Amino acid sequence: MKQLHQREKQDLARILTQNGHKNAQDMVAVLDAFLSSESHQGVEELHRRLKTRGLNFSREFVREALDLFCRLGFAQAKSFEGQEVHYEHRHLGQHHDHMICTRCGRVEEFINSQIEELQFCAASEKGFVPLDHQMVIYGLCRECALQPGQEMTLGQAQRGERLVVCGYSGGSESARRLTDMGLNPGVEIEVLGSNGHGPVVVACRGSRLALGRGFSDKVKVKPAGQN
Repeated sequence: MKQLHQREKQDLARILTQNGHKNAQDMVAVLDAFLSSESHQGVEELHRRLKTRGLNFSREFVREALDLFCRLGFAQAKSFEGQEVHYEHRHLGQHHDHMICTRCGRVEEFINSQIEELQFCAASEKGFVPLDHQMVIYGLCRECALQPGQEMTLGQAQRGERLVVCGYSGGSESARRLTDMGLNPGVEIEVLGSNGHGPVVVACRGSRLALGRGFSDKVKVKPAGQN
């Protein structure tokens, strides 16, 4: 990998020098810091890494450098739902897709040759010539997914989760209002919307229900399919 990164820095220096770029040396220094981490990086994270190296470039210069790397094929900008734009390396001849944990924001890269082949077959069937693609799977990482028997409140659930109501907290009045809405223990629900601030919207018995944060935090749930 070090040899690959060295070649990429040499490529950047050559391209910038050939095109009369005034800040070629500084841009190579930013690329060196960018390549030092395999994680997806935002402007702030890269700016901090440069400062630890004694390089006091402005945030605007770092953003300009990342945009330049994208234009020249050294990086790719990735915009995932609910997150700021992050950047990743674009090594020649390599392609990967992503899994995003909607609870902690963790980004996992993966490569699956069968998925790649199916995408090209689907394009070919439509007479379409693919030039680029991006697949993102949103879900819960191993650390965030509930374990068998583990419970949480509905207010902690993420959009897309299928859950079973298993109880309430907050007294008999809250329990009565929730059962009147159809959220009885044992009923299965799907979370349609939950952003941590507004109401939690769920599908329940063929209808949509919107629960304020106070009520959603009183509903105890566990993943559907668990006893």
